[in-house]
Amino acid sequence: MSSNLDVWENIFKENEWGKYPSVPVIRFIAKNFYKVNNRNEIKILEIGAGTGANLWFCAREGFSVYGIEGSATAVERMKKRFNDENLIERMGQVEVGDYHDKLDCFKNEYFDAIIDSESLYCNTFEKSKEIIKKSFNKLKVGGVFFSLTFADGTWGLNGEECSYHALMPSIGPMSGKGLSRYTTKEDIEKLYKLECNSIEIIERKEYYYSEFKVVKEWIIELRKN
Repeated sequence: MSSNLDVWENIFKENEWGKYPSVPVIRFIAKNFYKVNNRNEIKILEIGAGTGANLWFCAREGFSVYGIEGSATAVERMKKRFNDENLIERMGQVEVGDYHDKLDCFKNEYFDAIIDSESLYCNTFEKSKEIIKKSFNKLKVGGVFFSLTFADGTWGLNGEECSYHALMPSIGPMSGKGLSRYTTKEDIEKLYKLECNSIEIIERKEYYYSEFKVVKEWIIELRKN
């Protein structure tokens, strides 16, 4: 079985998409950092950065950005876009590989914000817990963590599970994209809550298609105490 990193490398090689940030990410950044006077001093890391749509937005808004992404092709596109749009000075360290390991390349208590925009769901529940713990080591006290992740009831995320709340979807938007994990309301505290943080926001959004097909997502924000 190919790893999810191999799957996503092939996806980025074959598809041209992911140029613009999601609205929840824009809201998160605006709410937490738009009032900061020296935006270049705010350091934002995205785990699973893809082609850098969210980081591109943050850089355009004046923040310093960092990333981890498993696909070398996606990172090449990200760096080219930053170069082409004269944003490269806003880009800090970008690592290619599994962020479970690559988080160790960054200093502890270094970042003001860490973004997960539909990336953690590609990891098992236990591995996701380890990644979240590592992420909070990298956040400054008072730093914020944003997670947009698929919720139970999402089209295609049902059937035989290969690990806790995870399966290999054959239909729906995650079909052919490797392991996909959904999160229930009860899972949120088990997965995200640590002794060093507090959960500030839990929201749920739903996109409805025809014939009862729906994509459901959790928007979760936490702060390091």
